[in-house]
Amino acid sequence: MSDEDEVPEEIRFIPGNSVDGPFTGIQVGIVNGDVRLGGDRVPRLVVLRATSAELDDVRHHFTPPGGYGTARRVLLERGVVVLTGHGAGRSYTARRLLVEAGVAAVAEANPELPLGAFHGLAADTGYVWDVRDSARDPFDRAEFERVERLVRATGSRLVIVLDEPVRAPSSAAAHVVPLTAPPAFDVAREELRRRCPDDHTEPLRVLVEDLALEDGASPEKAVRAADLAVRVHRGLDRDTALQALREHVEQAVERHLAERTDLEFALSFAVALLENQPYDEVVARALTLAEALRATSPDDEPPRAFSLSKRDVLTAVAATTTVRDHPDYPGLAEETVHFTRQGWADAVLRKLWRDYPLAHDVLWRWMSDRDMTTRFADAVQRAVVAIVTGIPAHEPLRLVHDLARRGAVAHQELAAKVVARLDGRYRDLVSRTVESWTTGTAYEQATAVWFSLAPSESRPLAEALRRLELIARSAKATPRNAVVAAVLELLRTEEHRADVLDRVESWLANRRLAHVALPLAMWITGYYPYALAVELTEAHPARMRALAHHALTAPESRDAAVERLVELADEARLRDSSAARLVHLTLLLTPTFRWPARHRAVVALSAAHPASRGALRHAFRVAARVGGG
Repeated sequence: MSDEDEVPEEIRFIPGNSVDGPFTGIQVGIVNGDVRLGGDRVPRLVVLRATSAELDDVRHHFTPPGGYGTARRVLLERGVVVLTGHGAGRSYTARRLLVEAGVAAVAEANPELPLGAFHGLAADTGYVWDVRDSARDPFDRAEFERVERLVRATGSRLVIVLDEPVRAPSSAAAHVVPLTAPPAFDVAREELRRRCPDDHTEPLRVLVEDLALEDGASPEKAVRAADLAVRVHRGLDRDTALQALREHVEQAVERHLAERTDLEFALSFAVALLENQPYDEVVARALTLAEALRATSPDDEPPRAFSLSKRDVLTAVAATTTVRDHPDYPGLAEETVHFTRQGWADAVLRKLWRDYPLAHDVLWRWMSDRDMTTRFADAVQRAVVAIVTGIPAHEPLRLVHDLARRGAVAHQELAAKVVARLDGRYRDLVSRTVESWTTGTAYEQATAVWFSLAPSESRPLAEALRRLELIARSAKATPRNAVVAAVLELLRTEEHRADVLDRVESWLANRRLAHVALPLAMWITGYYPYALAVELTEAHPARMRALAHHALTAPESRDAAVERLVELADEARLRDSSAARLVHLTLLLTPTFRWPARHRAVVALSAAHPASRGALRHAFRVAARVGGG
């Protein structure tokens, strides 16, 4: 596919058939809310709901980490708490905090959904938003303040999990609580009480005398030690248990995957990539991968339909499942799959990618399939990051560059988000990569645009806007279109708005940027349906009037702008939304609906093109009538 080929999923914000001519072919009516790059893919809020058994466990079997009392007080008083602290059991602690706060349900919020886009929070529900491995700083002051208000208004609670306190904005400092790991022995003993509620005396003796759990062990290792103590009590050899306890996860994976079949490798790789996703969907995708692997060895026999039971699959993969309430259909359930040991997923990904280079092409085609990168974008991102950072390679970003050169917006966004995740630790590599994309092919330029959507302290908004301006000069439609979409997305953040509007206004003065700036002026001011138009006008009236005037008087956009006003006027009697948009737009073009002012505005706006005067007079007259002027 060449750079000029049209990609069906790409929303067209600017003309795709002309570089310098008048506006035609703009896709109208799609942006009727938040801008969604590459289609209406609004991530769901909830990705997982805690089961009643999981909530009972955390209610009755919990060892508080250091800082727990402070975290509890902050959550109860403020409704939102931010937990940090490596190896402190933050996810488990988050659930306990919410249960103790009295919520009726606990859900995991989607890490792909920006904090500022949270919606539909339910009363008496606690949410855990785990963004410890997110790209750059996961939220800003405006987003945090908005979600605070939303939590208070809905009667819900929110626990945010971060790696470092510095990743939270200064305005959230009073909500940030660093945790320290609880005593390992206390954690293990509590796990024994859960596993053996009637009598855990003998497993406790095994734990103390045979396994000798060391002080300072992580909560995960303490829980694993308790599990091994129970298994020794039930017959497992003591030396085998000690080896399993001391064995690093990489060694355990190496041993477990020895002499496995391609089908078992496919199952392991699929669960590693899609851990905590629905079991049936993961297995179905694993079978697709296994079939692709088998195609490289046509003499291999396909697996028989009843050759592997569910128990066989889980044993082969070292995984288990959990039955949960269905996130979309009340009264139904789904089953999610996860490994039995923490850290197993990353270890499997690294081993299979490192040790089997002949399988790379098949594995990559499977995991970068457009459906995979759309349905499981965050999972694929994490997998690519694990490969880039965990597998030595002369070209570490080879997979990322492959994504950036593809035409689908989902692939370009994925490439941009991967390098954003790498930005903190590998800043020089990321800088050179984004710079090469900025002057590269049309698809690479579009990828550089998507990278610009997450300004941070280390990469401020001014840098992003400079990059967008450079790409806006491209002669190709795809990167220009991406710039328009990105600017509309940047305007969602309140702190960006004044600078972004000023930059768009400056672009209007440059003919080389007009084919980006004028469509932007039309979207921003509401010629095309844009949910933020009224809000932006209330906060920045002078800037919005200037943009609306430019759109209506510039030769390139004038006909399209007049046509939109007339369409709104014709629809105003039938649709309240069209009437409201017409009134909003005309009040950007005239200070009042009184006839003398309205007449002067029509004359001035049509001075360079008298043929439009009748259409403008009609639109303004209808606006005055429906607007009460």
